[in-house]
Amino acid sequence: MPRMYQSPAAVCYPARMLALLLLACAADDADTAAPDPVDTADTADTATDTWAGPCPPDMVQVGAFCIGAYEATLEGALGFTDDGLIWPSSTTTAVATSIAGVIPTVDLSWYQASGACSSAGRHLCTVTEWQAACGASSLPWGEEPAPETVCAIPAPDGTSEWDLLQPTGSLPDCRTPAGVFDQIGNAWEWADPETSGEDGLPLAAKMGGAYYAGQGNATCTVGPFLDHPPDFSGTIATRCCVDAR
Repeated sequence: MPRMYQSPAAVCYPARMLALLLLACAADDADTAAPDPVDTADTADTATDTWAGPCPPDMVQVGAFCIGAYEATLEGALGFTDDGLIWPSSTTTAVATSIAGVIPTVDLSWYQASGACSSAGRHLCTVTEWQAACGASSLPWGEEPAPETVCAIPAPDGTSEWDLLQPTGSLPDCRTPAGVFDQIGNAWEWADPETSGEDGLPLAAKMGGAYYAGQGNATCTVGPFLDHPPDFSGTIATRCCVDAR
């Protein structure tokens, strides 16, 4: 039987179609497996950009960290007063925010303060951070004694015109040069000395004095008070910190 003639084009056409099909499939697989790396980076940046600049808008920068401009306000549920040895798996889901013109949240334990800062994506200010923000002098503005009208603290003779907590930032001169208000007086503030006791529980520091505490407590350089267990609550507020960008 004679062989039928096939042109070179007829022989090559199926091969060409197969090659094109394979190339198309490969391209589809590549698109599915590896998205455009530029788009991925842009998405990641958008997801992590929670503020512009080195600090969130409710905080001020002090060196390499940011600190809340005001004693914190907590919104949400406070967890256990005593988290014990399960800390830092805090049961507190309340979020700490730094807001002017409100009464700061007090009557919370060190655990609750720490948990509220964590819920906000921040951390309870360490003693070192707190003192650095307050300043190297006894007071934010230097070594001169603080008049009782500048910050909510008692007068040197123990008398006080303050019998209640004051709204955050309502005493405009009671501030550091960087713009941190009420570190001296108003409410005590929890801080983290970054150490634990012999029982394994975190030590809890309180700083800054309060409207009813003597002037000797209301200084930047006085050592932290460590005489309360972390489940103690009283006229103690909190202030959060975060690393600056």
